Amino acid sequence: MLTLVLTILLLYAAYVLAPGLIGGPIMLIGALMILVVAFTSIELTLYLLILSTLLSPELTFGGSTDAQLASGMVNTTESRGITLRLDDILLTLVCVTWMFRMAIFKELGSVRSTPINRPIAWYWLVALFATIIGVFAGRVGGYGFFFIIKYLEFFVLFYMVINHLHDEDAIKRYLLIMIVTCVLASLAGIAQIPSGARVSAPFEGELGEPNTFGGYLVLMFSVVLGIFLHAGKGRRWYLALFSMAIILVPLAFTESRSSYLSFAVAIMFFIFLSKNKRLLIASCLVGMVLLPFVLPQNVIDRVMFTFNQSEQQGQLSVGGMKIDTSTSERLKSWESVLTKYFPEHPLMGVGVTGGPFLDAQYPRVLLETGIVGLVLFLWFLRRVWVLLRQCYNEINDSILKGAALGAICGFAGLLVHAIGANTFIIVRIMEPFMILIGLLMAALFLERERVAKENEENSLQSDVSEQVLIR
Repeated sequence: MLTLVLTILLLYAAYVLAPGLIGGPIMLIGALMILVVAFTSIELTLYLLILSTLLSPELTFGGSTDAQLASGMVNTTESRGITLRLDDILLTLVCVTWMFRMAIFKELGSVRSTPINRPIAWYWLVALFATIIGVFAGRVGGYGFFFIIKYLEFFVLFYMVINHLHDEDAIKRYLLIMIVTCVLASLAGIAQIPSGARVSAPFEGELGEPNTFGGYLVLMFSVVLGIFLHAGKGRRWYLALFSMAIILVPLAFTESRSSYLSFAVAIMFFIFLSKNKRLLIASCLVGMVLLPFVLPQNVIDRVMFTFNQSEQQGQLSVGGMKIDTSTSERLKSWESVLTKYFPEHPLMGVGVTGGPFLDAQYPRVLLETGIVGLVLFLWFLRRVWVLLRQCYNEINDSILKGAALGAICGFAGLLVHAIGANTFIIVRIMEPFMILIGLLMAALFLERERVAKENEENSLQSDVSEQVLIR
């Protein structure tokens, strides 16, 4: 492990000193190293995948100008382009390597059955079929299939985790790496605050995606808060408290109203579901009293901007009050889908990337995959909710039970976040989310196996006792 870390640091230093000269050879060496690691160590490979979800650089191909976006004449892919990230390459290499492992060692076996297997398969197949139809109809370009592949990556991550974790301590280590990754990303976000720009995740280019980063931080804050509530006083309790304090700072400076609303919803679900209601309610009351004094003015202005923006063309009026142009555009996109695109393509939609760009998950699913895709998507969300509730109810380990509670509340927040963002197709949210539910599902499998084993042993002891009494 130490040798690998030192090698990576040396290669990175060489790249910084002479990127043009040795960039190509370093990429080749890096790919070979990943192949070797993936073939020899599943645990280390998953560590790399978790770290790369937020800490990997990205390249964007294609994309439109601001004038093209404003015209509304470009489709989804043309407006944002294709983003290629390190974890995309890493995941591809890992999948290819594990196919060789399956062929050589016969050790991976079949995919474990989970409550979300069928919704995942059916939704992805409908998205693929709708996109193929869109290609033949001339609505979707070749880029659409890159998005289909990206959706598949999310589900592959889930299956990789649940099929290769059979140890509770290993699950906790992966959970720790997820939290460490979040803290590192949060520190990188804090470093952006002096620039005056809205905070976004590392390596997101010049414009960044503060709304995306905010959704991710809400999810991870919820996980850490759940652990905090179940850890009990001690080292883990203080580390969780410290992590939450670090995460809250960049979350505030994302100035993402969708993230603020999803955060409030997550906290409400904590109060509803957690047994530590008094602590949570007291903390919320103290926070409400302190907020006007500790919140930066730009955060307050961002929230109030929704209703006090100076009069602009394109503003909508809700209840006699004008709302800002950004929120107005989101509402108009919902109206456009329901009144124009859905009546024209009600069953299968226009295909992935076959319509105008929408920064809202639910109308986008309806636009791209029609009513069939929306029903399957909602089925998937429902099954995820049921799965997380099962994890929280059945897992006994305090840390993992806390993480399950956090995942439920964070998921509730993401459901609201998706009203104003493409939450469930954004890589920096969905990859950590699918890894998280994979970890919890693996923990649930272990818990059920342990309970079944205990019941079997108790049954055997009971049979022996009965035989003794008969004699």
